[in-house]
Amino acid sequence: MPSLLANGTRPKVWPSLPLALLLPCGLLILMGATDDREPPPPFGALTPATVIAVEPARTTDGPYVLLRVDAVDGPTTCGIYERSFPDRRLPPLHQQLIIDYSPDRCLPKPVNTELPRAVIVAMGAVGLTASLLWLWAGPRLQRLTRLRRSRF
Repeated sequence: MPSLLANGTRPKVWPSLPLALLLPCGLLILMGATDDREPPPPFGALTPATVIAVEPARTTDGPYVLLRVDAVDGPTTCGIYERSFPDRRLPPLHQQLIIDYSPDRCLPKPVNTELPRAVIVAMGAVGLTASLLWLWAGPRLQRLTRLRRSRF
């Protein structure tokens, strides 16, 4: 198999790399513009609750809050550990919350932890712009480097 450096030639990278990035960057823009960023569905029903106690850490699970839940079958209590909250901070006493309640579990309301749409579109736009700029500037930069080599 002949060497890539045979006859003093090197493979040209400048057109192949940006061309390979055009499709993924375009797809990122399309995906960010059309994708809906909804939080995951709840396990149970979203119901109102009130914090009735903030308990310190007694076990390795950490501190937790006790909630009075206004469920369909009547008021009840449940607890949520600190690590279950998205920001890992316990709500203050007497705060009203919307929680994901089912008879066997009690969780905070689901939140969306995915990248925002604007960030996905921006990543695709920056990549697409850099690729097109590389394609546009490639031949011009090659002419400049040839002129510099011929002077020295």
